[in-house]
Amino acid sequence: MKNLEKIRLDFPILNQKVNDDPLIYFDSAATAQMPWVVIDAISEYYSDYKSNVDRGLYSFAEKTTSRYEQSRKTIAQFIGAGSSELVFTSGTTDSINMVAHIWAAHQLQAGDEIIISQVEHHSNFLPWQQLAQKKQLILTIIPIDESGLLDMKTYYAALSEKTKLVSIVHTSNILGTTNDLGLIVVAAHQVGAKVLVDAAQSVAHQKIDVVDLDCDFLAFSGHKLYGPTGVGCLFIKKSVQSECRPHKFGGSMVYSADYNESFWKNAPYCFEAGTPPIAQAIGLSAAVEYLNESIDFNEIAQYDQKLVARAATGLKALGYHVISSLTSGSMVTFYDETIHGHDIAMYLDSHGIAVRAGNHCVQPYHEKLKIDSTVRVSFAFYNTMAEVERFLEVMASL
Repeated sequence: MKNLEKIRLDFPILNQKVNDDPLIYFDSAATAQMPWVVIDAISEYYSDYKSNVDRGLYSFAEKTTSRYEQSRKTIAQFIGAGSSELVFTSGTTDSINMVAHIWAAHQLQAGDEIIISQVEHHSNFLPWQQLAQKKQLILTIIPIDESGLLDMKTYYAALSEKTKLVSIVHTSNILGTTNDLGLIVVAAHQVGAKVLVDAAQSVAHQKIDVVDLDCDFLAFSGHKLYGPTGVGCLFIKKSVQSECRPHKFGGSMVYSADYNESFWKNAPYCFEAGTPPIAQAIGLSAAVEYLNESIDFNEIAQYDQKLVARAATGLKALGYHVISSLTSGSMVTFYDETIHGHDIAMYLDSHGIAVRAGNHCVQPYHEKLKIDSTVRVSFAFYNTMAEVERFLEVMASL
């Protein structure tokens, strides 16, 4: 992995000051910062060859199509997928909603079951709640165990021939714990259920291989992977694509159209109606290339754990309640019994430290814990131990 000081120089936003203090950015779980190579790739598209894909025959329009499809190939290879299995979306939320529309809405009938966990992000909860209400499906919510992982005993007991979909978070955006997808997927497939993986939090911190996972769908966002906002990816296993139907119609996704009948292109294009996120896809590809060249995921995991362990133990020593894992993941989530999370976040901001406060789009779990708000400190490979020590120093003065 590149030297940490050199890595930090790659991210221009880290050089600024907030309230006369050096910026300490501890909100990468919400959105990670972008290195220069990503910014430059996006800028080059807009300044040198901005045009649409597929349609233009002039030289730089063909360059746009080539760069866009090369971006698809680069990102697909990053997760072990084939290019035809990767659909560009606007983000994880869009990807999960797409599965609900292109697959679940047609394949599931009244009485069928969808299984999710107790700590799903709203993006992997609300689409299934709404679909279940609309189609009279069974939405089963599996609790987590004491370690913050899916309660496998309850999960195994819940699986049956009625189970048609297991939609599960890989790494929790509030607890930082990572589920054992191998066991989850194998058990689901044994009863004939499909598996959708929400990899929004995991894809930036560990190597993902969809072939090894054997999942049927996998979703993630570009902006959490050191890329731009407005782009995400949905992996659809090739063997599942025949069960999916387009839900958006328009340009680019149609092979031929007349007044009586139209024929759609093959995946992934039939799911990408209209002008796609071209600049964003090119930017995300640049982010993936940067990670491939600069980062070792095993080193990242070890480094994350050191930062988490120091921050968590430091907070507990100061009397704060930590609800996330103390030894794994890339985040520390905590609360104080007397000070609201928003007040803590504002105090930290006054010292140049950016964190996230609220329910983190996991409101039902907060209500279960009877906690109004928590503070989440989330790390990336550009953070330092010195920043953690400064954070603890400020928290001690609160």
